[in-house]
Amino acid sequence: MVAITSAAFALINFSACNSRPSQKQIASAEDEVYEAVIRHTTMTVGEPRRVSQIVFADTLMTQLEPEENLESCKADARKSFRLQFGPPLYDSLADRAYRFFTGSNYAGPLRADTIQNFLERACTPGPLSRTFHTDLPHTFISLESVHFEDWRDQNDESKSFEQQYPRAAGIISFSHAGFDSTLDEAIVASSYVCGGLCGGSFRYVLRKKSGRWEVVNGLRVSVY
Repeated sequence: MVAITSAAFALINFSACNSRPSQKQIASAEDEVYEAVIRHTTMTVGEPRRVSQIVFADTLMTQLEPEENLESCKADARKSFRLQFGPPLYDSLADRAYRFFTGSNYAGPLRADTIQNFLERACTPGPLSRTFHTDLPHTFISLESVHFEDWRDQNDESKSFEQQYPRAAGIISFSHAGFDSTLDEAIVASSYVCGGLCGGSFRYVLRKKSGRWEVVNGLRVSVY
């Protein structure tokens, strides 16, 4: 009996380990999440595209500051990206019907494992993936290698971002994406810089629908 019970526990543990997403699956899902956010932010119905090139920062956006430990970084990220979700202020049957037919961005409760995974990965620095797809041509640059017109002093004759990338509107940064254990829910942070007083930071919640990642909640968390 003991042997049978031990074997059963071993089988359960083996199945649980094998059911966890691999690093390859996570990397692939992360690329798909980036692609979904880009589609969401660049799609403008009925209007021509205003840019014809996308510029990304080549390093990950991270909450980890120099000399900061992981736990304090995670606490900062939780607060900065407002990761506590509750019911909307107006939640009558009519309100729910309105949100359903208009596609309003209310994500509902987030899974605890999604939040935890995002907090850990948002505090992980490193290079940004270069394997995701965009409909527009894109390039990766170092944030330290460029400046905007309103950043340079009068004696600086080097080319500004606007001169080097006239077909782009600014620089986009992404954090690592955090996932639930089934890779069906994700959180990712992004920032956009277009000058000294131009830009902001955002937090997106995505869910997989019919095998395709879709943004279900987008929130601007800071303005530059």
